[in-house]
Amino acid sequence: MTSNNKKVILGMSGGVDSSVAVYLLQQAGYEVHGVHMLMIPDEFSPNPHAASDAESVAKQFGISFSVIDVREKFKDIIIQQFANEYSAGRTPNPCILCNKAFKFGLLADEMQNYDADFISTGHYVNVTDCPPAIDNSCFKLFQKGTDLKKDQSYFLAMVNPSIVEKCIFPLGAYTKEQVRDIAREIGLSVAEKKDSQEICFIPDNDYKNCLKKILPPSAFRKGKVYHADGSYLGNHDGIQNYTIGQRKGLGIALGKPAYVVRLDAKRNQVILGDNEHLMSNTLTAHENNYFIDVPFEQPFAVEAKIRYRAQAAPATLLRHADGSATVTFAEPQRAVTPGQCVAYYINDLLIGGGIITK
Repeated sequence: MTSNNKKVILGMSGGVDSSVAVYLLQQAGYEVHGVHMLMIPDEFSPNPHAASDAESVAKQFGISFSVIDVREKFKDIIIQQFANEYSAGRTPNPCILCNKAFKFGLLADEMQNYDADFISTGHYVNVTDCPPAIDNSCFKLFQKGTDLKKDQSYFLAMVNPSIVEKCIFPLGAYTKEQVRDIAREIGLSVAEKKDSQEICFIPDNDYKNCLKKILPPSAFRKGKVYHADGSYLGNHDGIQNYTIGQRKGLGIALGKPAYVVRLDAKRNQVILGDNEHLMSNTLTAHENNYFIDVPFEQPFAVEAKIRYRAQAAPATLLRHADGSATVTFAEPQRAVTPGQCVAYYINDLLIGGGIITK
């Protein structure tokens, strides 16, 4: 990571990761401008110290710093879609859309305002040259972070491909423990600050309560619960309260373990079944985003990751002309969930992703 006196726009959350990123970028000789995005509306319990923590770090390192207020846009695009997806029987990952539209989309826009050469964040991921054997027409690809336990490449699967070559990730070669150690060594005030939770606008991880803040009471329609064999089991108070693979809190006792295996928004039905009903070999994805030239209607070997915590599994990707894709796994996958992102890899290189529809 060498600079040649280049300028970088760095997204600063106020946490330890992006704060250490300032230090590492400066050590490599980059001129850094920090940008903090005010994203979370007041009613969703934002971190009240995030902006001031980011500004304090910026002052410590003597870098220029600005704040962008995108709270209304974030509410309209990210939070509202989050609720709409649950109402449609899908389980969204708002971080995927946020990275596409905000963290990287807006940072790319800021490059123009500050005449910068690169954008950067505190993500644990790398950028590397695209091997000619994969695609001789692409230049750069996202690569898994060195610390595979912390790797965040999955969250970048839907980022605009034109942005990849403009990205620098100073934490990609580090572990979280190493980053904490650096923060302590250089005396960062945020060195011991806790990591943010998975969804930034749900600080207590109670997504059901969050949905009640967004959706009107009429959105939670009572409906019926069935078993996968077609038998009627009882009633539910809204499909928003369920996710694929859920076992607890079903409100129905069958005398044996039962799981949510399907959500039918059109019929407003929740379908329960056994663990075997959660296993599937194929999925369909739409809104596909590719970082390389994947051929149409030709089986393409990849490893596909169906959610952040899942392991990437060997699969065949079939890209269709209508923008959809069919992914067929070598071994059945558990709880493939509509609304989640499926990320496509070749070894440790991220080559694309899509949103699971069925």
